[in-house]
Amino acid sequence: MLKLIHLEIRKVNFWRYVLGALAACFVLAGMLFYAVYADRNEIANTISDFFFVVDSPRMIFIVFAGVLISRLVIEEYNDKTISLMFTYPISRKKIIISKLLIIICSTFFFIHVSRIIVAAVLYMLNNSLHFTDGGVTIHMIMEYFRNTIIYDLSFSGISLVPLFFGMIKKSVRTTIITSIIIAVFSE
Repeated sequence: MLKLIHLEIRKVNFWRYVLGALAACFVLAGMLFYAVYADRNEIANTISDFFFVVDSPRMIFIVFAGVLISRLVIEEYNDKTISLMFTYPISRKKIIISKLLIIICSTFFFIHVSRIIVAAVLYMLNNSLHFTDGGVTIHMIMEYFRNTIIYDLSFSGISLVPLFFGMIKKSVRTTIITSIIIAVFSE
């Protein structure tokens, strides 16, 4: 199973997606900081606002999961390369499960890492610029992350819903549009 996952990652050139996800984390952290910092004089920002901002990156990675589903599953059905893979002496279930594990694990990993990056950036900037009323401590952030692990796992599972609609139409466009709709309504 691990060999299949490794081969799929190499076949898709997964590092391109990793670099894109990291770039999205940093761009999002900057945009969220600007949004919170620009409104600091009009609205008193509280600690709950701080953690709401830290929750925001999951929308990006639900769409990211839709792109991975399109690339790993839907395009292979469209190009008929999946039928070649099914001729290998490997169980069809193992092939599909390896693809889905790549999607779920990478979505979970990127949602969690993006929360850490956004929280770290906002915490460091809050210490110097004081845009949040009350202090945000490391202990509060650690407790928050401990509570959100199951939440991140559930969003990794929810990110597989576009696979259902994409397989009905066998369309990359449908898969990505469904993931965008899910991302918008999940917030």
